[in-house]
Amino acid sequence: MPIKMIHREEWTNYFDSFSKKYLKDKQPEYAEIRILSKDMGDQPETSWLPLKGLSYDSRNDMLEIQFDDLNRVINHPKEIYVDEEKSGWILSFEVIENDGTKNIIETR
Repeated sequence: MPIKMIHREEWTNYFDSFSKKYLKDKQPEYAEIRILSKDMGDQPETSWLPLKGLSYDSRNDMLEIQFDDLNRVINHPKEIYVDEEKSGWILSFEVIENDGTKNIIETR
C-alpha cells in the first residue's frame, strides 16, 4: 500500500488499535528507531528491540514508543506518515517534529 498521512485527530485511536491487535499476543514484534536531523544527519536511536506498545496522548501532545526497558517519547509531533500492509500491520512510520527532525520507526 502507498505511504499515507495519519491525521492528528486519528492518532490516539490508530496507535491504540494497532497495539491491541498486534502487540498483545505472546509472539514478540520488534522495532528500531532512526533519527534524521539537519544537524546530526542519520543516527540510530535503537537497534531491534521488542516492541510493547505505541500510544499517542492528545492531552500532553506526545507519542510514546514502548519497548521492554526503554520508552521513546516524541513531544509535540507535527506529522505522522505510515507504510502499512493491507492487514493494518505497520511496516514503518515516520514522525516529523516541529524542527523538521524525522523519527523513522521500522517494525518486523
